[in-house]
Parts: sequence; structure tokens; C-alpha cells
Amino acid sequence: QAELAKYDIKPRETAIAIRDNGDVDMVARFFVAKTSAGLSARSLKMYSTTLQRLLKRLNRNLKEVTTDDIRVMLTNMRMEGIELVSIDNDRRVLSSFFGWLYSEGFIKSNPMKRIEKVKYQKKVKKPFTEEEMEMLRINAKCDRDKAIIEFLFSTGCRVTECEQLNRNDIDFSLRECTVLGKGNKERVVPIIGVVGDVIKKYFRLKSSQNICIGQKKALILSEKEERLSQRTLQRIVDRVLKASGVQGKTSPHVLRHTFATHLLNMGADLRDIQELLGHSSLKATQVYTHNDVERLKA
Repeated sequence: QAELAKYDIKPRETAIAIRDNGDVDMVARFFVAKTSAGLSARSLKMYSTTLQRLLKRLNRNLKEVTTDDIRVMLTNMRMEGIELVSIDNDRRVLSSFFGWLYSEGFIKSNPMKRIEKVKYQKKVKKPFTEEEMEMLRINAKCDRDKAIIEFLFSTGCRVTECEQLNRNDIDFSLRECTVLGKGNKERVVPIIGVVGDVIKKYFRLKSSQNICIGQKKALILSEKEERLSQRTLQRIVDRVLKASGVQGKTSPHVLRHTFATHLLNMGADLRDIQELLGHSSLKATQVYTHNDVERLKA
């Protein structure tokens, strides 16, 4: 604590992100390692953007960064009113980065070793009720939007996973879909209920418009007959949510929560739900289902 007294706790503006060529080399090697480990392009971009911003704040050579430097920066961020969950996400990136530098021998000590997790209250979004889900279906005006809403609800897939889906990922005869999730891990989710029929109807619509969807890889197409981007998918879902008037539930991720809660209410085992959601741990699934994970360990 006495060491911290030397520091000014106030925002610091600087345009310098990386101080010397040695730092450039270390950052580059870190991203090579992350790419080799199979990190997705989206995750790599997040790491890059976050590191650029945080190294700019630190304004020190990487080998000179201390634990106190990190603590002061995180404290400044808190005083600036940045959300605690965002600060903790930044901490995770720095922990990964400096942990890797230390393990590879680029730095003599890890400044993140004694940095504790940022505590914050996790906000769990309530799932949609049956009445609200029906309102979503009513307000999804076109066949494409209906297919998106029904697919996200019936499979529990992330928007990013929906974006990457191709037509041949769905096997209508087996009523299942192969999904590429986080860490490039594949999983199979069932195509049950009406979602299969809704998607088939969407395909028939495209065929009637003389669009040869057999030559299109993407499952859902834009108006320009191209793969829908994640941002466009989110805008479509957001538009349907707002039109449905569901209070406080304006994130596409709520559909994923609803999928998990629906399965739990139907008596599904939490471990099966974990597998369908593509979670690496039961704790992640617990957040979605409001369940007590410790009970399953008994």
C-alpha cells in the first residue's frame, strides 16, 4: 500500500501504445501463440483491440510493468465509471497476456499474479415466458426472421454460431444440426419442434424467388443473397424484440437462456444442457438455469 502512495490516481491520456521494438516482437509472438492454439478470428480481434487500449493506458515498456501499475490503472478505470464487468474482462486479457510472457521467459515476473478478480454482481436475464415467445413469433414478420428467431430459441445457439452455419450443417432426416462453437469445438444440437418446418419454408421461399440456394453455403441469406453478419443478425433479433414489447429483454442472448430454462423445466439433466449449450463447465450453465450446481456434485 505504501508503494501505491507514490502514484496519482487519475486518468492518463497518451497516444503511445507500444514503447519499443522488443514490445512489438513480444505482442506479435503472443498472437502467433493464440492463433496456433485455435483462437477464433473474432476472439483474436477482441484481444488485439483490448491490448492496444490497455497498453496505451499503461504507457510503459512491457518488461517494466509492475503489479502496482496494473492496480492503479484498474482503479482509474473504476473511478471513470467503467462497468466492473468490463474492467474484469480487461483484467482477464492482461492476465492471459502477461501470464504467457512470463511462462515464455520474456519477463522475469508476472505483474498479474497478485491481481485479484474484480467482484461484481452478475445480472441474470430472465427467460421469455411462453406468452412472450408467442409475441416474438407474431412480430417476426418475414420467413427469414421467423427462421432466425425459431432457430435461436429451439437450439440455444449463439448469434455468432448462427452466423457461421451453412445449409449442409443441418440434416433434416436425422433432425439435427452440427454447430461450430467457441474454441472451434463442434457439437450436435437437435432440430426439434417446428424449427425444421420453419427453415424448410424459408428455403421454399427462396426457391420460389428463383434463387438457387443450393449454390449458397450460408443457412440464412441477406437481401443481397449473402451470408448475414453477426451485427445484422443482432439487429434483426433486436427489432423483433422491440416490436414485441418485452420489457428489459432486448438481447438475443435471452433466447439462449430461454432454451436452457425450458429444457430444465422439462426435466433435462443439467449436464445434458451443458453439452447442448457448448459450455466447458457446469458453472457457466448454472448462470443460464438459475440452478444450484453444487447439488449436482453431491
